[in-house]
Amino acid sequence: MARPKRRNYYRLTIQWIIVALLAYMLVRPFVDRSYVADFEAYCPFGGLQALSSFLANNSLACSMTTTQIAMGLALLLGVFLFSKLFCSYICPIGTFTEWLSKQGKRFKMNFIITGLADRLLRILKYALLFITFYYSVSSSELFCKTFDPYYAIFSGFSSDVVMSYAVMALLLAIPGSFFVKQFWCKYICPLSAASNIFSFGFVFLGIVALYAVLTAGFGLSIGWIWLLGALCLAGVILETSRLKFGIFPVVKVTRNSDTCTSCRLCDKACPMAIKISDIPKVQHIDCHLCGDCVTSCPEPETLQFSKRRINWLPAAATVVLVTLGLAFASVTDIPTISEKWGSAEQMGNAAVYRQSGIKTVKCFGSAMSFANHMRELPGTLGVEAFVSDNSVKIYYDPAVTNETSIKEFIFTPVSRVIAAPAASLNRIALAEFAVDKFFDPSDAGLLAIKASQQPGILAFETMFGEPVHTLVYFDSALVSAEEISRIIEEKKVKWEVDGDSREAITGFKVASVEPKKAMNLKRYLEKMYEPVVMSFNGFENYDSTRTADILLPFSAAADPSYADMPWYLLSHISNNRGVVKFEVIPSDTGFMLGLVYLPEMTGSDEIVRQLNEPELKVHMSDGSTQTFKNPYKF
Repeated sequence: MARPKRRNYYRLTIQWIIVALLAYMLVRPFVDRSYVADFEAYCPFGGLQALSSFLANNSLACSMTTTQIAMGLALLLGVFLFSKLFCSYICPIGTFTEWLSKQGKRFKMNFIITGLADRLLRILKYALLFITFYYSVSSSELFCKTFDPYYAIFSGFSSDVVMSYAVMALLLAIPGSFFVKQFWCKYICPLSAASNIFSFGFVFLGIVALYAVLTAGFGLSIGWIWLLGALCLAGVILETSRLKFGIFPVVKVTRNSDTCTSCRLCDKACPMAIKISDIPKVQHIDCHLCGDCVTSCPEPETLQFSKRRINWLPAAATVVLVTLGLAFASVTDIPTISEKWGSAEQMGNAAVYRQSGIKTVKCFGSAMSFANHMRELPGTLGVEAFVSDNSVKIYYDPAVTNETSIKEFIFTPVSRVIAAPAASLNRIALAEFAVDKFFDPSDAGLLAIKASQQPGILAFETMFGEPVHTLVYFDSALVSAEEISRIIEEKKVKWEVDGDSREAITGFKVASVEPKKAMNLKRYLEKMYEPVVMSFNGFENYDSTRTADILLPFSAAADPSYADMPWYLLSHISNNRGVVKFEVIPSDTGFMLGLVYLPEMTGSDEIVRQLNEPELKVHMSDGSTQTFKNPYKF
């Protein structure tokens, strides 16, 4: 009579919770448009790369935060004490490829690689580990995102993914694991290689300590790449020659030979194909303390964790380590960049100003750009940027500058045209709004979206102030200052991009509204629109006796997507060799298009016909020629 199959519910529970969380992250954007799923928010491998980049370059890889680093440190501690718990209980790739291996076994198409081939294939993951860390630390960008099967699938093959790398990785992970038991985890996964290096605890700590002594103690200039190479080489030698752990991890599966009946159910249950039934203690390098062998054993107290009946320990340790990691991340803040250019004495007396909500600080590159900008302000001594909450910490000399000057220097004024004035409108109303929780240029972008959805709002300008001052130009016949104030304070803003609905939450608060004196149309057009004037086709070679003028009513497209259209129209009409000058002229009745031409070469009728052609033929800066739909009628 066959024994009933026993399930490892401790492990299965955690694995299904992870699957459920990933499913939630996939589904929620369809319900909540403002939600953006971050599938790498808790990635320990990304955290280890980010920490390495921070230690080597004093900067974090883009999108990495203290949370990922904390998860990486939790993984390291877990490997020392309990083995590769992340691989066993949390990793989505590990869960999926284990299931694939079981399906391959079910169809009798799955086999185990042994002997010399097994040992040689294990080198691959160390090579990939070296490449991944080398490029990640060198560029402060996560190289693993270019090939990681998990990230490629759950991000929808985002722009960070290199298609050829990801497809190759998917082929190795999916068909590979179907036909070869745990092919990805044993031979390809760089996190598995890193975890194995940590498990050789004394060797890992010894190499790191030797590097620290040589560089910090003796002042030798040894690049971090040598440390990385030494760790990877040590991992290759120890794994391929020994295939087993040493003292670490502390907790191991133990077998009581006195009560063992050699039923070999533990061998069949092991997802890593380890022969457990004939060894007193499992020290195989592939053991990740999943506990499936312990659960499958029918004899009480035969297979245990370190000779104790603590079947719950690995699952409980996983939960505790994740919790400790999250708690550490909540009280620790590691900057994406930390740039200090003040002297040690200056830094010792520096004051600190922190500004949040700077949404343009969103990766390593933009953070460095911000720091370089702040260097230009006298009195600033350093910048730390935190991508996780779009904030910056600025160190400054209070004898030279102050917080107000820093805020003003950070602030980027914005001038945005929203819509063209109606043909009959000759007076433009305006009001000044003092807006709280409004600072970053991206805030102005959200305000522009709100304004574009309300007829009558024509344009706005932002100016530094506390709160920020926003001048809004509008048609008082269509909208009032009170309605504009309500629109600014609306909590949500929704819009579409290529048919895809988007949504964002805004917390703008209008502190005050001050109506301003209305201005005439000509002054408004001169203020809000870029002058467009250019001579060409040898204009300077002709005097006024040989030229003629034409003046046409002109509606300058105000939609932001049409910002370059007057210039495109200029390029188009310059194809007529008889036209020698183009100018958009503001007037009290709107824009006028002024053209200077040579009657001997062209005429007004020919010019108007060309201006009304359905497509504009435009010469681009790179020398190419493109056509655009003509939005104008003359």
